[in-house]
Amino acid sequence: MGKNYYYVNVRFLNGRKETFQLPKDLQAGLRHYRYDHPKDWEKLLTNALINVPSEPYLKKNRYQPLIRLAFVERFYSLKKQQRQRSRGQFLIKTNWQEKGHKHFLESGRFLYHDYSFKNKCVLFMDYYRWRRRYRKKAR
Repeated sequence: MGKNYYYVNVRFLNGRKETFQLPKDLQAGLRHYRYDHPKDWEKLLTNALINVPSEPYLKKNRYQPLIRLAFVERFYSLKKQQRQRSRGQFLIKTNWQEKGHKHFLESGRFLYHDYSFKNKCVLFMDYYRWRRRYRKKAR
C-alpha cells in the first residue's frame, strides 16, 4: 500500500469549485492526525477556510498568483498526487466562526502574514466576506 495524500474540494466566494492537494509540509502531520483520529479525521478541515492560488503559477504573474481564501467543502485522501496545491495557511471551522473583532483580526493575521500587500488586502476582504456570509446564515 502506498502513501495517502490529502486533498480538499473548495468553493471560492464567486461559487467556482476546485480541488487542491494540500502542500507537502502538511502531509506527514495529517497522516499522524488520521492515525490518532481514525473515525473522524475528515472533520478536521471540512468547513475550514484555506489559502489557495486563484490562478496558475506562470511566468506572466512572476510565479506568484493571487491567493484567495476558499471554503473547504470536503477533506479526503487519495493514493495519488497532483500538481495543483493549496497553501499551508488555514483556519478550522471553530476558529474562523468564533465571535469577536479581536479574534477576527488575530486569526486574519495568520492567514496573510507572509504575502504581498495586494494579497494581504485580498485575503482580508475574503475573510471578512466569508465571516459575513456565515453570520447571515447563523441568524
